[in-house]
Amino acid sequence: MKKIIFSVPDKPTGIGIIELLKAQGLDESHISVLGNESTEFSAMPEAGEFENDVVPASKRGVLVGGATGLLAGLGAALVLPGVVIGGAALAAALALSTAGGATFGVLASTLIGASVPHSQIREYEAVIERGELLMIIEVDDEQAAEVTAQVQSHDPSVSLMGEIDAVPPIV
Repeated sequence: MKKIIFSVPDKPTGIGIIELLKAQGLDESHISVLGNESTEFSAMPEAGEFENDVVPASKRGVLVGGATGLLAGLGAALVLPGVVIGGAALAAALALSTAGGATFGVLASTLIGASVPHSQIREYEAVIERGELLMIIEVDDEQAAEVTAQVQSHDPSVSLMGEIDAVPPIV
């Protein structure tokens, strides 16, 4: 799946794009619209997962926490003097430390992510501050080129801004 980002100049243009996408069979749950405080969002999909950083933070948390737990388990297995662990016991210990680290990472990062803006759209804040809308459309990889062409042909003032990665960067 790809998440394609467009800059849309105003609400009527955004509604027209949404209607175009619905007519092409795209479900409204795959469309998110962001704007500034003065934007009225009736008849438009809400920001959904892009309202805050919960989803990207959770993905980062599970990756970083799991890796940290695995390294901690390996370190403990190598450092403990006089304790020899091998085979299934070592595998179980590493699996438990990895799962524990991933669980802690998800919990901690999700709590933090709920209170901060979405990290993957920070670079597009200027568009929102200008009063334009940021429209994020989630499509299959095969549909991406076709949907992009349809949206851009609908109104020449609509700009393709880029894509959001499935797994957000750690930094």
